Amino acid sequence: MKVITKITLGVLSFAMVLTSYQSAEAKRGNADYQGKYQQGQSSAVTDTASDQEIVRAVNSQRRLNFVEGGSLVVTKVLPDDTNGNEHQKWMVRLSNGKTMQAVYNSDMCPRVPVKEGDVIAMGGEFIWTSRGALLHWLHHDPRGNRPDGYVYLNGKFYCKDSN
Repeated sequence: MKVITKITLGVLSFAMVLTSYQSAEAKRGNADYQGKYQQGQSSAVTDTASDQEIVRAVNSQRRLNFVEGGSLVVTKVLPDDTNGNEHQKWMVRLSNGKTMQAVYNSDMCPRVPVKEGDVIAMGGEFIWTSRGALLHWLHHDPRGNRPDGYVYLNGKFYCKDSN
């Protein structure tokens, strides 16, 4: 019985440390957005909005829990990733001339009819990979652990909440 109690306490301690780390990392990773999100302000931008938040993320090459921007020009539609959950992928050009890959979970939400030349807005989690900038979690979070992501194209939000 003592062994089980010690294991249980160890697991609980680990879970508490992990939760604290994730909370601290979220605050460190995107303090500006967290304040806006907690105040209930809208996080959705349209295709004509600035992409400066995303440009800053690309330049810093740091993970951010949530970043959004508009005026993103689709430069290439990539083949779907069909390993595990199906994801649509495409590349966008930013106002500074750099490119970023977008990854959208099409198992959770309706496909986005994106094509080269489209001007879109997106919001989601930004990460820097060995291949460069990537924006994912472009959909609602069913567990509520992060702000809902989205894609905005031709006047329509894709997967902003649970549509």
